[in-house]
Parts: sequence; C-alpha cells; structure tokens
Amino acid sequence: MLSLDSLVTYHQEFRTALFVSGFTIGSFLFSMKTFILKTMRDDYYDNPEYQRKIAQRRRLGQEVKYYGPLKNFSRLFMSAIVLSFLSALSQISIGYVDDYRYVGFCLMLAFASWVLVAIAIYYVGINWSKALDLAENKAVEEEQKTVDEKNKSGG
Repeated sequence: MLSLDSLVTYHQEFRTALFVSGFTIGSFLFSMKTFILKTMRDDYYDNPEYQRKIAQRRRLGQEVKYYGPLKNFSRLFMSAIVLSFLSALSQISIGYVDDYRYVGFCLMLAFASWVLVAIAIYYVGINWSKALDLAENKAVEEEQKTVDEKNKSGG
C-alpha cells in the first residue's frame, strides 16, 4: 500500500524528470503550434470543398463558423502548452515542499498536462486524417476528370 511518505519519496526521485518532461513538452508544442495550425488552415480549412460544406450548413440554418474548429483546436493547444509549463514550474517550486498535499498537487498537475497533451495529439491526428481524406477525394476527382476527358476525345 502506498503511504504518504512513500508518495513524497517517489516525487523526490522523479521531480527533475517531471520538470524536464513538462518543460520539453511545453516547448515542443509551443514551437510546433504555429506550423500545425497554419498547415491545417491551408490544407483543410481554406480548401474550397470544406468551405462549400460549411456554407451549405450555414444556409440550412446551422450556426457554424468556417474556422471555429481550428480556433477550438488552437485553444486546446494553448491550454496544453500552459499546463505543461505550469507543471514544470510547480516541480521546481512547490515541488520542494515535503508535504504530501503539495506533492500530490504537483503529480496531479503533471498527469493532467500529459492527458491534455495526449488529447491535443489525438486531435492533430484527426485533423491530419481529414486533410488527407480531402486530398484523396480531390486526387480521385482529378483522375476521374482525366479519364472522362480521354474517353470523350476517343483516346
């Protein structure tokens, strides 16, 4: 069974690793955020097919925004970045207090930041998948146009 003293000892052993991981993840996400969001905007959200789908939904009375999902994704990314940095900061500040309540807080903050990072990575995958599906559909349409033109010209 885990005692409160063993929790403090565990945290003392892994405090540095938790700091490094929180800082590294936050820094990495911060450096990649702009690239990922710009690429997603250019490859998916600015795509005429996506724009037509949103326009159609708006005509049907749905209150959807063209860049609403991207804006939400950006907020998720920023939340993951901020929480990762807060987790790292807590490890080198209140993490030095040898009290199970402070240690528990630091560990919960680290865990919460990892969960939020995992969710952000999951949504990166979903967004890339949507962009690739859209690109695949466009390639198939272009291929079909080429085949149709060859058939019309007798080639």
